Amino acid sequence: MAKRPSPFRIKTHRIYTPAEAAEVLKVHRQSVRRWITQHGLTADTSRKPWLIKGSDLKNFLGHRREKRRCKLQLHHCYCLGCKGPREPDGKMADYQQHSPTSGMLTALCPTCGSLMHKVIRRDDLDAIQAKIEVTIQRPSPRLVSRTDAPLNVTFQQEANDHAKTQR
Repeated sequence: MAKRPSPFRIKTHRIYTPAEAAEVLKVHRQSVRRWITQHGLTADTSRKPWLIKGSDLKNFLGHRREKRRCKLQLHHCYCLGCKGPREPDGKMADYQQHSPTSGMLTALCPTCGSLMHKVIRRDDLDAIQAKIEVTIQRPSPRLVSRTDAPLNVTFQQEANDHAKTQR
C-alpha cells in the first residue's frame, strides 16, 4: 500500500504549482491536479501554471487525514482484513501485559476470523471487562524482576576492563 501524503511536508506561507506540490508530497503531479478538479482543493486556475497556497494544501490534506481516522470504542478492535472496527467474536479477548501500565488485547474478528490486536492501558481493563470477557494471560518472563540484584561495577574495575580491551 502506498504511503499517504503528509500535510507536515507543506510550508504554509509558500505558493506551489501542482508539479512542485507533487514533488514535495512524493505523489504524481496528476494526483494534485485531480485534487483540484474533483476533490475540492482550492487553487488559482485562471492562468497557467495553476497556483496553490501552502495553507490551503495543508488544510486539504489535514481534512482528508481526519476523515480517514477511525475512533474506536474502548472494547472494539480494528480489523485489518475487514478495514473496520469490530467487537471481538463471542465477546471474548485475551490480555497480555507488556509493561506496568499497558498491554495487548488480542481477539478474533467475527466477520473474517483474523486476529485483531489493540494496545490498551492497564487502567482501562476494568471498563473493557464490563463489556466483554477478557482472559488475562501470564506476563512475559522478561517483565519479571530478578530476585538478586546485579552488583555494580566499580570505576576501578571498569578502567581495568577497558585497559585490557584496548591492548
